[in-house]
Amino acid sequence: MSLYHSILGHERALAALEKARRSGRVAHAYLFCGPEGVGKERVAFAFAAALNCQDLPQAPCGVCDGCLRVTKGTHPDVRLLASEEELVRRGVLEAEKGRAPSEQIRNAQLDEVADLFRHRPYLGRHKVLVVVDAERMNVNCQNRFLKTLEEPTPESVILLVTAHPELLLPTVRSRCQALAFGPIPRDQVAKVLVERHGLSGEQALALAAMSQGSLGRAGALAEGTELADRDERVPAMERAVAGDLEESLAVAEDFGEGAEGRERLRATLDLWELWLRDLLVLRLGAPRALLVNQDRIEALEREAATRPPRSLLRLLEGVRKTRTALTANANPRLAAEALLLGTRAT
Repeated sequence: MSLYHSILGHERALAALEKARRSGRVAHAYLFCGPEGVGKERVAFAFAAALNCQDLPQAPCGVCDGCLRVTKGTHPDVRLLASEEELVRRGVLEAEKGRAPSEQIRNAQLDEVADLFRHRPYLGRHKVLVVVDAERMNVNCQNRFLKTLEEPTPESVILLVTAHPELLLPTVRSRCQALAFGPIPRDQVAKVLVERHGLSGEQALALAAMSQGSLGRAGALAEGTELADRDERVPAMERAVAGDLEESLAVAEDFGEGAEGRERLRATLDLWELWLRDLLVLRLGAPRALLVNQDRIEALEREAATRPPRSLLRLLEGVRKTRTALTANANPRLAAEALLLGTRAT
């Protein structure tokens, strides 16, 4: 079975790449852009395998020596370029003692992969460079990389993968053929969560919606405590805005001080915002299928019946302002107090 069959939700991008490969009109450089965790890098390496597959009718077959080498990261004609930090995280690079790995792709790394383009392919038909998180190249590094983009060598293909194409120089973007990757459909993400993590259908749909179409984020949520956190924190916030002053202050005090408190409050706001959003969706008469918290539909319907849309909109605006304050390093306890006291009994 082709490696393409294991990739979810990007049929259009895969079809475009496969058409280019079969017609012999593969571009020298592609820009794969879209949200984090939707499979851009997976498509990049599957395409690299297809370009060097030994079973052309089935490319990328996933079982020939060429495909297996690409999958294992041992193909001599396929290279990965990423920040030192990312390479250390993957176990590709060993961290230097006494020096933190750089978060940027460095000029020295460009020099290390330059030999890929100096020679003809050693084992396959194409030399492929996959640049993960391409925005990690600073302006100086991007300008240096331009020479590689402007002077393509035969049989070379560069695949730039990024969730932030706006951070790349216009001159870099203009020399690449762009392919947009959108979120993976919710039902496809949910199916994977059921199969891999043993979740119920409703739980899987809830986490799939929270992941915003990112399979990577959905997997991380499934291994974490997202649903349990929601069931604890959202009712606390709801009670705080509906209860007495003492309860509001007590909930705010739980967020404490400093970076840890800010992160806890930020995560709580994310969960509460999705809950408030679902309540508003129900109040406006939209279909249940649009709800994020699919495993709590009955509770949402009971609560929505008592919450006017105007009240929900004021709470959502309060959440937005609090998140902005956290970005400016506001004290989390004081930010929570301002939110809960300012929106009580709305």
